[in-house]
Amino acid sequence: MSVNKKIYESRRKQSIGDKTAKLLIEQIGHELYNHNLYRTFANYFATKGLNKLEEYYIKRANEEIDHHTWIVDRLNYADVLYSYPAVDPVEVDIKDEYETFVLTLDKEIETTQLIYGIVAAAQEENDWETFNWLQDTLVNEQTEEEHISRKFLKVAEQDTDWIAKEEYILDAYNAGDSEEE
Repeated sequence: MSVNKKIYESRRKQSIGDKTAKLLIEQIGHELYNHNLYRTFANYFATKGLNKLEEYYIKRANEEIDHHTWIVDRLNYADVLYSYPAVDPVEVDIKDEYETFVLTLDKEIETTQLIYGIVAAAQEENDWETFNWLQDTLVNEQTEEEHISRKFLKVAEQDTDWIAKEEYILDAYNAGDSEEE
């Protein structure tokens, strides 16, 4: 079996394929946008006096910063030279508390699809190191993010007051944090 010499040339520069690297760089911007969106939701709940939901969304926002950092570290490890992508401003008109949970789940579904696109690019470029990293890191994390968002949307749909809902959501979220450690 012979190896394509062009692969040597590209991998001398960076160990991630160009398409995969481009998508990972774009994902940095998506993760930072998600952070800003969740901080916007935290602000909404702070102004409503629902401090436990404010705390919940601050924690969700901090997780997005973690995801961003994982990608940055992976790109740096692979010697990818890049500039940070622009982050779109958060322009959302929050109608009520429930809507934040719908928007959160929708954002997590979108993020899952973007990550699946990166996985497909890594597979297409035969970049098995990045493919495995994506599976072990971002795909597993994103599956959890979507599950949590779906679970808490169901709580938001319940016919009870927001004080009870916020109590349950933050307690359940924190219990999940302690299980992961």
